[in-house]
This record gives sequence, C-alpha cells and structure tokens, in this order.
Amino acid sequence: MNFRKYRKYFFINLSALWSFIVIYSIIVYSNTDYPPPAPNDVIAIGGGEFFIMALCIIILLWLFGFTILEILIRKYLIEKKFPNFKLNLKIKMPKFIVAIYNVIFSIGFLLASFLFFVAIVLSFIAMIM
Repeated sequence: MNFRKYRKYFFINLSALWSFIVIYSIIVYSNTDYPPPAPNDVIAIGGGEFFIMALCIIILLWLFGFTILEILIRKYLIEKKFPNFKLNLKIKMPKFIVAIYNVIFSIGFLLASFLFFVAIVLSFIAMIM
C-alpha cells in the first residue's frame, strides 16, 4: 500500500496527531526533577506524570488497532459488499495548508509508527518479566 494513501484513514490521522501528545508527555516526564520520597510516603511524587505517559502510549496502541480494523473494514467489507459505494470528498484548500498538513502528517505518522513498535517491545518485555 502506498504511503500517501494512508492519509485517507481517520484513525491514522488521529494517531499521527496523538503521537505529538505522547512525545510531549515523555519530554515533560523526563525533564521533571522530583525530590526523593520520604520513607513514610505511601505514594511517590511524580507518579501522575508516569501514569499520563503510560496512558498516552496505551491510547496510541488502541489507535493503531482501530486503524488496522478500519483498513480491514474498508478493504474487505465495503469494497467487496458495496463495490459502487464511493466517498469522494473534494475540498479545495490552498496549497500551503496542504503542504503544512503533509509535513505534520508525515512526521506524526513516523513518530506514531516508532512509538508503536517501542510500545509493543516494552509490552512484550513486561509480559516476559
């Protein structure tokens, strides 16, 4: 499948946008210094940011799952059962907006793909341990 055709899928666009939020949460979590917890503290300081970062990565995994489901539904269900059903939305947009969208989508898609594979490897390691 051509890389440029991925832009038509809703969940790919959503995961490309969400990858920027994941990267932001990772940067915030890694650049924040917390004091060491006291011996009688039950909850460690800084756990909230880690929870948000983990939640962002889990949401990214779900978005990729929904993307695969959307591709399968469009490819095998809609095209096979309804061959005459075409959604052609032609919206005229200025070329600089399309260029900005292409750059943001490409960077976001590459980040989302990288983070997806990192999340898969970390989940696999977590299951083993």
